[in-house]
Amino acid sequence: MTAHARSPRPPRGRIRRALPLVATVVMLWLRWRVLRIRRRYMTPERAAEATHRFHQRAALAVVRRAISQQGLIIKTCQFLGSRADVLMDEYVRTLSLVHDQVPPRPWEDMRPLIEAELGGPVTRVYAEFNTTPIAAASLAQVYRARMHDGTDVAVKVQYPGIEAIVHWDLEIIQWLANIWSRFETTIDFRPITQEMARNAPEEVDFIHEGRAGERIAEMLRDRNDILVPKIYWEHSTRRVLTMDFIDGIKITDVDALRAAGVSTQQVADSLIDLYNTMILKYGVFHADPHPGNLFVVPAPKDAPPGTPARIGLIDFGLTKVLTDEFRRQLIVLTSAIIQTQPEAVMLTMTDMGFRTREESEETYTALGEAFLGDVLRSGKAYADQEMIAEVNQRLGKVLRANPLVDVPGDVILVARVMGLLSGLGRSLDSKTDLLEALIPYLDPDAEIVA
Repeated sequence: MTAHARSPRPPRGRIRRALPLVATVVMLWLRWRVLRIRRRYMTPERAAEATHRFHQRAALAVVRRAISQQGLIIKTCQFLGSRADVLMDEYVRTLSLVHDQVPPRPWEDMRPLIEAELGGPVTRVYAEFNTTPIAAASLAQVYRARMHDGTDVAVKVQYPGIEAIVHWDLEIIQWLANIWSRFETTIDFRPITQEMARNAPEEVDFIHEGRAGERIAEMLRDRNDILVPKIYWEHSTRRVLTMDFIDGIKITDVDALRAAGVSTQQVADSLIDLYNTMILKYGVFHADPHPGNLFVVPAPKDAPPGTPARIGLIDFGLTKVLTDEFRRQLIVLTSAIIQTQPEAVMLTMTDMGFRTREESEETYTALGEAFLGDVLRSGKAYADQEMIAEVNQRLGKVLRANPLVDVPGDVILVARVMGLLSGLGRSLDSKTDLLEALIPYLDPDAEIVA
């Protein structure tokens, strides 16, 4: 993301937002259908090359459309870009690029909203305010400022009119997913869009985000390897959020981490244990751990030996609270996958809300292996591209014969988190023993103190 670039204003109105997106999807779908016919007359090598080339170009076309449309379309690309369990590598790799390509809005668009929300001029509310944003995302952008008492803060500001844009985009995305399901059966995007619809209202409510951050900070208060920014409520509203500024290193900037004396393995271990704690112990977790939301703060130079670097978590707009029943089912499912118990896997998944066209132990076993079993049995700390390709090929064959018809939304978010953590594990060259890291959290009857 280039902070000095000026962003064109996104199109507004249901029709103006729908037409370009629908045109892009229809064009790509027609080209895909033509390619499927042409491949019948190609050698296997040429067919594979043509397929790869098509999907790469399709992914780039989707990214260009998302950056042009902005709003929830960017969030959708980010969401899908983390789903290595659903999409081919060309899409996972390319759609994830939108994390770094969201152009910021100009100051003249943002200043009136800040001053209206906080009830006065920026110069009165803050002692200093840098009008060049330090980050821009799908729904908001962030500025660095200083309070009158000298505290450095980050100020997150929603884009003007973003709530209406999110509403329009949700309607369009759900409509496209419904139409898609009538023509294509291999991938059903409807469960993903349903989960997005459940979460979108909370992501444009910064009061919710601030409270969620405070809940997680309290939950993790005894850990010395995690940092959650304090919220300054006197300078926060539903559309503006003021919080501590975390002066850290982006978690994927491995060269900078090593130059600062940070052990990337310690960071990888802390990250896995953090998410095991949040998901399996407390059932409350930060559900958007992409590289833009995670920073590493090196231990002070005068700290005692062995003091860990801290992982700074920001952006709690997508924070998921699981029911205790679902959390316990997730623990049972994980245990059944680890112990290779197909019947228990199937029973637990159906209890959780998974449904396939035909009840089949083989299908549920394949889902369980794709969800967790393959990476655990590989001995690797993350799913590499070769493993993902193999899993997708095997799972795709099973699901074509017996498609999923319903997936619990909570599982979609957990799977998304696992995909993001796997990508971070690759970046950090993690050697974490995932099975060893999981075992302490697999007692469903453990006492929970939230």
